[in-house]
Order: sequence, then structure tokens, then C-alpha cells
Amino acid sequence: MKNTKYILLISAILFCSANIFAQSAATELTFYKKQSQGEDKKLLESIDNQLGAWLDKNYALPGADDALILKASIEVRTKKYPAAYITLLRQKYEFPNSANAQQAASLMNTVIENMPKSTRENLKKAYALKSVPKNSDDRMAEFLSSATQLEIKGSYEPLNAEYRSFFARFPTYENKDKMELMLGDLERFNKNYQAAVMQYKKVYDIYPSTKYKAASLRMLGDIYASELRDYSQAAYYYNGVIKNFPNSIEIATTYNHMAIMNDNQRDYVSAAENINKAAEIYLKNGQREKSYDAFLYKAQLQEKKLKDYSGAVDTLNKAAQIFAKDENKYINCKFLAADIYARRLKDSYGELKSYEDIISAYPSSKQTPKALYEAGMTAENLDQYQKAKDLYQKLIVNHPADDYAIKAQRRMAKVEKQLESAPAPSADTAKVKTQKVEQPAKQPKQPQELEDDEYEIIEEL
Repeated sequence: MKNTKYILLISAILFCSANIFAQSAATELTFYKKQSQGEDKKLLESIDNQLGAWLDKNYALPGADDALILKASIEVRTKKYPAAYITLLRQKYEFPNSANAQQAASLMNTVIENMPKSTRENLKKAYALKSVPKNSDDRMAEFLSSATQLEIKGSYEPLNAEYRSFFARFPTYENKDKMELMLGDLERFNKNYQAAVMQYKKVYDIYPSTKYKAASLRMLGDIYASELRDYSQAAYYYNGVIKNFPNSIEIATTYNHMAIMNDNQRDYVSAAENINKAAEIYLKNGQREKSYDAFLYKAQLQEKKLKDYSGAVDTLNKAAQIFAKDENKYINCKFLAADIYARRLKDSYGELKSYEDIISAYPSSKQTPKALYEAGMTAENLDQYQKAKDLYQKLIVNHPADDYAIKAQRRMAKVEKQLESAPAPSADTAKVKTQKVEQPAKQPKQPQELEDDEYEIIEEL
């Protein structure tokens, strides 16, 4: 009986204390609202900072929604638009059903209008939330992820403060390791490279069961290769991924970024070997877009850096075969191959075959008229005038409204004169025009930057 009384007494005391605390916080917020009516910039900036501290303590109170709106409005008035964007994005995640939604949207419109034009569309998309996680910790994690990926210039200080607030508010968050990596990305974007290195190492060292061990090593390699230009250290971390996590989904990206590093070092043979490994692994993992880009990069290395023109054509034809069901990819590979046949190899037969492959595989494509016209021109160069006439006629009949059809009509007169004056030689005896291969002038080497891939979870196969 006595124990029950004590419990009730303690509960009453705690309830009263909570009410007193809430009333004190509400009184403090009311004070800030009154003080913010003036136009003194220094005063407004001071209130902005104190509202941040207030929110760190009182995020669970109903007034936190009003505090975020007040904070954002002050940041708009003081023209701190990147900070205001971060505040309003947090408000939308924190209070998805806010009674202040209309006021928040109005403030956000003002903010976006004052941001660089090139960023506005992405900022609008990030703010147009369709759904958010149920739990507040997951909502705040998603908010930080979205804000960090936007890479908003001028948002470092407010976003860094949001990370500190998150770690203090959710010290046992299940995916804290991923949040630490994202903080590393924020530091990297703001050129705090050693701070970023520390964050990536932190994940590897203090989270023994993290899913992101391979990712943290790969990202260490990226920052050493791309920003710090310490290629030996970068190779150490990249090789660590390959050696210790051979079944990780990070392997393909690691080979990809190693290729870029090799390219920057002018080790083009290694670059071609590594990008080929990346292309094959991406393909095996079902990452077809990345695989396609890797094959194109390999062909570019072979053509422009290694002067292996036949190898470049082989790579493009292989990619065309792999992606034969993708119209744009197939046609692009064949056009690129045709260009190398024409400019580098001076092989008109190979060039013609590339165009004919496009015509055969995708007769109704929007790019087929170009292939027909180029094939006709190439046939003319081979003195195959009947073939050229047939190709031009096919273009004019099947694609009469296309610009290339108009060009083909002009070519027809020349072809017909050639056919009237002499019989067209057969394909077997046609003379291939040869010219000296022009060597391109060497261009100054510009280091490439590694792409920031979204974190990819290790899958032990």
C-alpha cells in the first residue's frame, strides 16, 4: 500500500515537472516570437541561433513546429536561403501533417526563387514529399540523406548542426553507421577532406558488424584518388575492397574508380583492364546502365588513349550485341563504331556494315534515316552506285518527311549519272580509298573526378 502511494506521488511530481518544463519552453518561444518583430539583423541572427538550441531540447513539444517556421522565416529575412531550405525541409519531414503547411510552402517558394537557377528543379523535387517513414528517427535520417545528396552550396553549417542534433537525439539509431558515412560525404563536399577521411575510417573501425565496411574502404579510396591525389593510398584502399570483400556489390564500382585513377595516372592499359572488369561485374549484377557506360568508357580509352582502333570497334560491337534489345544503346554503339571505321581505320566496308546493322535491327527507328543516308554515302565512296541508289530510294519511300530524305533526293541525280555512264563495279572488286591516318594532337591531361555513388550494401554471396 505504501509502495503504491510512493509511486503515485513520484508520478505526480514528474507530471507537474513536465508541465512546468513545457510551460517554460512555451514561454521562451513566445519571447522569441515577440523579439523577432524588429529588423535588426544581428538580433535576428542571435534569435536564429537560440531557436536552434531551443529545438535541440524541445523537439518533441507541439511548439517545435512553430519554432521551425519562425526559424525559417528569420533565415529568409536575413537572406540565409540555404539555411532556410534546410530548416523548411526538416519541418516537412518532422511534421508531415503540419498545420503550418501553407505558410511553410510560401516560405519555400521564396527560398527557391532566391537559389541558383540550375538547382531549383532538384530543390523542388526534394521538397515535394509523397510519403515519409512512420518513425521520427527514420524520418530525420531520410531528411538528412535528402539534404546531403542535394549538395547545396552554403548549407554546410546548418546541415552539420542537424547531424549533431540527430546523433544526440537518436544515440542508438539502428543505421547510425550509414549516417556517419553521409556526414563524411557532407565534409567531402565542403572540401573538409581530412574530416571526411576520419568519418569513413570511423565507420570501418568502430562499427564491427556494419554492412558498409566495403563501402567505407571504397570511399576512402575515392577521396584519396580524386581530391587528395594520393594514388598509392587510394590503391591501398581499393585493393582492400577487392581482397577482403570479393563478393561485395562495391567490387564493380571499385574497379570503375580504379580505372579513372589509372586514367589520371596515364596508365591506360590498366585503366582499360579495370573498366572492363567493372563492365562485366555490373552486367552480372544486373546493373545494366552502369555496365553500358563502362563499355563506352573502355572503347573511349582504346580509341583515344591506346590508339587501339580495332579494339575499340570490337568493344562497341560487343556492347551492341549485349544491349541489342535496347534501341538507343544498340544504335549509339553502331554509330560510334562506324565513326571509328571511317576516321581511324579508313575501312569503308566496316563503316557500311555498321549502318546496315542499324537499318536491319531497327528499320522504324527515328535514327534509321540517318543510317540509310550515311550508308548511301559510304556506298558511293566504294563506287557501289546501285547499292547507294537502293539505299537512297528506301530512305525516300519509307521516310519521305525526314530531312535526310531531302538530302537523299539531291544525291540520287549524281548516282543515276554514274550508273548511266558505266556499270557499277561489284562489291568484290570495289576499290577502297585509303588515306593516311591522322594522329590527333595531344591534349593536356585533365584529372577526372570520381562519381559519388549512393551507398551500396554488401551482399555476401
